[in-house]
Amino acid sequence: MTRVVGTNAAVPLVQQDTGNGEPSLSGDEALQKAREMFPELLEGKDVNLQLQEYAGAGRQGWRLNWSVPGPGAGQSMHYNTIMLDAETGTLISCSCKSAAGTIKEGASLHTREAARQAAEDFAAKYRPAEFARTRLANDYSSYYQSGKIDYTYSFFWERLANGIPVDGDGINITVDALSGSVIGFLINWHDDAVFPQPGRMTENLEPKVLEELGLILNYQVTEGNLSGIPEAYLVYRLNSSGSLRLDPDSGAALTPEGEVAPIGEQKRFDGLPDLPANVATFGKPASTVSPAGKISAAEAREAAREFFAKLGLEGEVTRSGSGSSSNGIFFDEEWIFSLKEDSQLNAPPRHRNVGIDTRTGEVSSYHVSGYYEYGGSTGQPGDSGTTFTSEAAAAKAKEFIRLVHPEKQDQLIREKQNYAYHYYYGTDGPVQMYNFNFIRLANGIPFSPDGIRIVVSPEGEIVSYDCNWHAVRFADPGKIISREEAEKIFLEKMSLQPAYFFPREQGNPQVEKDPVLSLRLANPLENGINARTGQLVSTARVSTDNEGEGYEIPWDHWAAVPLAFIARSGLLPEKGFAPDNPVLRRDAVRVLVGITGSGYRSPGGDDKTAGFNDITPNDRDFNAIQTAVRCGMLDGTGSFKPDQPLTRETLAVWLVKALGYGEVAAMPIKMELKTTDAALVPESSRNYAAIACGLGLMQGDDEGRFRPLDQATWAELAVLATRAAPRLQAVN
Repeated sequence: MTRVVGTNAAVPLVQQDTGNGEPSLSGDEALQKAREMFPELLEGKDVNLQLQEYAGAGRQGWRLNWSVPGPGAGQSMHYNTIMLDAETGTLISCSCKSAAGTIKEGASLHTREAARQAAEDFAAKYRPAEFARTRLANDYSSYYQSGKIDYTYSFFWERLANGIPVDGDGINITVDALSGSVIGFLINWHDDAVFPQPGRMTENLEPKVLEELGLILNYQVTEGNLSGIPEAYLVYRLNSSGSLRLDPDSGAALTPEGEVAPIGEQKRFDGLPDLPANVATFGKPASTVSPAGKISAAEAREAAREFFAKLGLEGEVTRSGSGSSSNGIFFDEEWIFSLKEDSQLNAPPRHRNVGIDTRTGEVSSYHVSGYYEYGGSTGQPGDSGTTFTSEAAAAKAKEFIRLVHPEKQDQLIREKQNYAYHYYYGTDGPVQMYNFNFIRLANGIPFSPDGIRIVVSPEGEIVSYDCNWHAVRFADPGKIISREEAEKIFLEKMSLQPAYFFPREQGNPQVEKDPVLSLRLANPLENGINARTGQLVSTARVSTDNEGEGYEIPWDHWAAVPLAFIARSGLLPEKGFAPDNPVLRRDAVRVLVGITGSGYRSPGGDDKTAGFNDITPNDRDFNAIQTAVRCGMLDGTGSFKPDQPLTRETLAVWLVKALGYGEVAAMPIKMELKTTDAALVPESSRNYAAIACGLGLMQGDDEGRFRPLDQATWAELAVLATRAAPRLQAVN
C-alpha cells in the first residue's frame, strides 16, 4: 500500500506489509532524510512512498518516487526514485531522469574536478564507512561516446578488500554539470562477505594466456555513431569469452561458477577463417545500404504471416505491440504480431509472437511464452520422452536459421561458450534451456554487435530467436599491424592483476557464492589493440587515424568546458576542428539532436525521410537530419547544403523550432529584438532571433550586435547548447 506525500504532508503513513515487522524508520522520517540529501530533486514535489524489500535479502527499504509523463506523445518519463534502508536510514540508491540542471545568469558549467569533489563530499557524508574502503576507479567515461550530449559526470569508487578490488562492489555517483548537484547514487556492497587472504600468486601468466587463446581480429564500431551508417574498424583481441579470470594459485582459468578449468576451454571461437598475419586488403569494401524509411503496417503483417506459414502454423495474425531499443550504436524498432491458434485438446497453450523490423521488413525476433508458463511441451519440465543434447539442440538452432534467414547462415560463427539459460515459473524451479549465440562475420572477421541468438528447450523447441543485422561499412582496412606486433603490444601493456569476484551457483545463476580471489586484466575495458595504430582501446570505442588531430581545446578558452562535453559525446568533426572555427550545417544538426537525445528513439508519428534533394540515406548524417525533420527543427524540403557553414541567423531559427516555438515565431507580429543591429536581421528570421535572445540562449557581442550573417563558431554553439540543454531536454 502506498500514499502520496506533499511538501508539507504530515498524515499517517499506511505501510505495506512485507512480513518483516514494523521498520525502525517511519515514512515521514524517510522523507525528511531524503529531502536533506536531495533538496533540489525533491523541492515542491509530491512524493509517493512505499515500503518494500530490496536487494533480494529480505531487507526493507523506503522507496520514494516522483514521476510525470513526458510532455508529448511517445516522450520518456521524467522521474526521481530514491531508496533508503528502513532500519538504518542509509541511502541505497537514487536515480533521476529530468532536466534538473539550470545555469544561472553569469554562471558556467561545473568542471569535472568540482563535480568529483561534490561526489566525494556526498559519499563521505552519507556512506562514510563504505567510502573509506574504496578508491576512485580508472575513468572510462571518455570511452563511451554516446552521440548524446550528456551534461553529467559519472564516478565509480571500487571497493577494496585486503587492498584488492572487489568486482561489482562499490559506489556510483552522478553529478549534474549544470547545477553541480548529485542526481544519481548506487551502492553495491556485500556486507557479510568474508574475503580469503591472498597467498602466493603465480606470476608472468600473460605469455601462457596468449599462447593458449591467441589474438584474433574483430570488427568494432565507435559507440554513439547514430548519425548515419557507421564504419567498422579492426581490433585485435584475446579469443576469449566474457571476463577472463585465472586461479592465482594454479594459473588455470576460473569459470563463472568459480570452478577451475583449462585456459584453452575459454576460447570464444573455433574454426575462424585463416587470415594472413598482415591483412593488406579485402578488396571491395563490404557495406549495406540503409533503408530510407519504414515499411507499412500491412507489409509488416504480411511478413509476419509468411513467417508463421514457414513454421507450418496457421491462424489469425494480429498486431500486438511494438518495441524499440538502442545499444549506443544502433537504434532498432519492430512491430510485434501474434498468432491466434486453434486450441488443441490436451495440449498446453502457446503464445507466439514475431517482431518485424520496421525498416527492412525482416524477422527481428520470435518468442514462445507458453513453454515457460506450463513447464515444457507436456506440462512437466523435460517430460516429453525426448531430451535433446546440446549438439542436437544446436543443430535445431541452425536449421531454424536456414528457415528464417537462409541468406545469413554462411555469415555466422557460433560462440563456443553457450551457458544454459534458466527460466523460472510458478514454484517448480528452473527449467534449463540451451542458449546459442551466432556472431556475424564480415570478410571472415567477427562483428560482435550483430548476429543471431537462439534459445532451445530440452525437447528441441525454438522458444526464443533474436536477430540483429545492421547497415555497416566494413571498409578496406589498408595496412594494419601484424598479429606478431599485436602480441608484442599485448605482452608489454596488458597485465594480470588480482581481483575478488562472486561466482554464481551452478544451475541457479541468481545465487552468488562466497568471494573468490582471481587474476584478471588490470583494465577490463582496455582489452583490445587498434589494428592500425597499436593503441589500447575499450570494448566500446575505437580510436581512428584522425583521433587527436585538432581536438586540442585550450584549458583557458572561454568555452573550454562546454566544448569538452561535445567532444566526449563524439560530436566534434574528425578533421579541421578548432574552437573558433565555423560550424558546418550538418555538424550543428548533430549537436542539436544530440542535446535532446532524440536519436535514441523513434519520435513517433508518420515516418518521413530527410526530404532534402542533396541528402541520401547513405549520407553519414542521414539519421540526425531525418530526426531533425521529424521533430520540426528542419522543414525537409529543397537543398540542405550540409557542408556549408551555419550562420547565426539560421542557428536561431533551428533552435527556436527545436524548442517548439516555431508557430509563435511565425505569427504575423513583429517581436522586439534588443540588439544594436536588429535592422540587419531579415524579417523572416527576426522573431526567431528575438525569442532566442529573449530566452537568454543567444546574446549580442560586446557591442550589442547579433551579427545574423556571421558564421557560428564551435565555441558559440557549445555555449548555446549548454544554455539550451534544460529546455530542450524538458520538451523531449
